[in-house]
Amino acid sequence: QEYPDDYVDDTFLMELQKNANVRMYDYSTIVIQTTVITQHISSIMIFISVFINLYRGSLTGKTLVWCSSISTVLGFIFWDILNTYLRTPEQRIVRVTLIKGAMFFALLLFGLSPILRTLTDATSKDTIWAMTVIFFGVNLAFHDYSTGNLTNIRFPGSVSLNGAVLASVLLASQLNNNLSVFAFLSFALKWFALFPIFRRYLKRISDTASMATTMVLALMATALFMYINKAVALLHIFSSLFITFACPLWLIWVQRYKNEIHGPWDEARPIVHRYFH
Repeated sequence: QEYPDDYVDDTFLMELQKNANVRMYDYSTIVIQTTVITQHISSIMIFISVFINLYRGSLTGKTLVWCSSISTVLGFIFWDILNTYLRTPEQRIVRVTLIKGAMFFALLLFGLSPILRTLTDATSKDTIWAMTVIFFGVNLAFHDYSTGNLTNIRFPGSVSLNGAVLASVLLASQLNNNLSVFAFLSFALKWFALFPIFRRYLKRISDTASMATTMVLALMATALFMYINKAVALLHIFSSLFITFACPLWLIWVQRYKNEIHGPWDEARPIVHRYFH
């Protein structure tokens, strides 16, 4: 050959493309998208505060049962009203099947409450607290933060739900009566299985409603922890503000340093033609 092995033609770089697939972000759009993370962190904080109040005796199991049941009924009514208004019959709840399943599950959970209450008698409290933190970390890491899944729970959302249930069972085993265990676990399943679907539904139909939900949850979590630990409450509010408003600015700022190149050295993608006779 008349040229060296490392020869490059002068036209080689004519097809060079820089940052062809880089997405330019809008600040307001990213802020709205980060609300799903803030919502879930706040929901975990609220759930932990409910356990602490049950554990200390400032909240009774009977009160929790009534509050969670009324909230669930109101949530389903609001869901049906929105479905009727938006004319989305594919998202309607089959009421008879739902009521039968809820009653059966409630009776089963109530019967298992004595067993769950004494499940970790031989385990030290330090181990239980540590495992609870780990399981809530799994719940936070594998939570389904998308808005497309409104009817069922799939992977990795199922891993997140299992982590929350395991953490709830560990916490429930530290309560002192069966009614509190039943109330706490039923509240946990509503809070981590049904409420995320409802939040995704709000996010899908209205960004304003999602922002309002975020503010309500963040303020509720902060207010509840003000009576438990003010340092944790302040840490939560500052972390929520950082995730929602500072992290989007950080993402937009680091985009200027992105340098992605494409050219004739990329792997060729064959075009397969199909002929039908």
